[in-house]
Amino acid sequence: MNTLTENSISRRSFLKLAVGSAAGAMLFRMPFSADAKEAATKAMEIRPIALADLPKAAEEAAKASPLVKNSYEDILSIVNTIKDSSLKSAVLSLIKNPFPTFMENYTSSSAIQRTYNKLLDLKLVDPSQITAETLFPPVPSSLQPFMTAPGSGYMSHHPYPGGLATHVDSNLHITVGLCQTYKYVFHYDVDYDIAVAAQALHDIEKPFVFQWQKDGSSRKEYTIGGQGAHHVLSIAESMYRGLPAAEVVAQACAHAAPTGPKDEADVVGWIKAAAIITGKDAVRLGLLTSDGEHLPTPHKQEGYIVHLGDHDWVLSVPASKKTIAILQSVAKKKYGFTEEEAKGARFNQFRNYIGSQVSFMYINHLSSLPDAENQILKLVEQIIL
Repeated sequence: MNTLTENSISRRSFLKLAVGSAAGAMLFRMPFSADAKEAATKAMEIRPIALADLPKAAEEAAKASPLVKNSYEDILSIVNTIKDSSLKSAVLSLIKNPFPTFMENYTSSSAIQRTYNKLLDLKLVDPSQITAETLFPPVPSSLQPFMTAPGSGYMSHHPYPGGLATHVDSNLHITVGLCQTYKYVFHYDVDYDIAVAAQALHDIEKPFVFQWQKDGSSRKEYTIGGQGAHHVLSIAESMYRGLPAAEVVAQACAHAAPTGPKDEADVVGWIKAAAIITGKDAVRLGLLTSDGEHLPTPHKQEGYIVHLGDHDWVLSVPASKKTIAILQSVAKKKYGFTEEEAKGARFNQFRNYIGSQVSFMYINHLSSLPDAENQILKLVEQIIL
């Protein structure tokens, strides 16, 4: 049961005490299982807010979330376990400022068109799916920080403000666990630094790709190399900033590992696309073999580990879709949303704030428990007053 601790107050009492945005100053706490290594049980903090005070800007929902803040800080903590000081510094620099520096090469539409044509020649873009005009997202004067970006597209995994932080944090724990498992069971050490760095950076350009829109949704993503553009653009930024070849290759393997000719060809294609976008020579950088058609051999295990560590989506995609449907129902039944409002900006603000506070994974978990409908309703009422 999601009972509140002694620090909590009733919803009715809270409304009597709170006026406007003052509601955000209070914290509710729910039981939440911490890492098994920790002796004490952590509490998930919730910052309640009145329905009328929901932030219109999605970024503000992430900034108001202890869950997101904790995930972001945990990412930095894990990255700080990288022993190679140069690599650690480069990864931290990217996370703290994910601005796509490779875009300095694209100050004109003609430059973008030339790159698009090169990608088209290698069949790395599908003209029915993406054009030169949509190849890159618009470059904002100030890019949103890593901490406020969604984990993916607006109907995909962790699509709420701050979802990128919870997604990457989860992936990093999985990746670290795999490294530790192989050491414990098979008695050898993989390159921990490369595995952690590649996992930390595998979605580094999602703040660029999934820019928040005025209606509270995130920007539509187009495809490059048969994948969401964020994948190739993230590889491109790591390549452009001079990350080690082993890191770039492992990062490129996040969406596929070289388990066979087709999967290897996919990874090679993403590296080629990133090299075209950055104007780099993938062979000279040691990212591909001398013929430019294969990954360096022997294949390193770190790429496979990064790929395994990035499989959170298997659960989190359906969890998000189911949770969004549940929240639409709650918004209409409990908060008086019309059918139209439950499909537009007002609902986006509603789902964004709730997702940032407790995650869609948590709500999906509740949906599988006895008395699920009542438990979810009580949880939402603790968040949206």
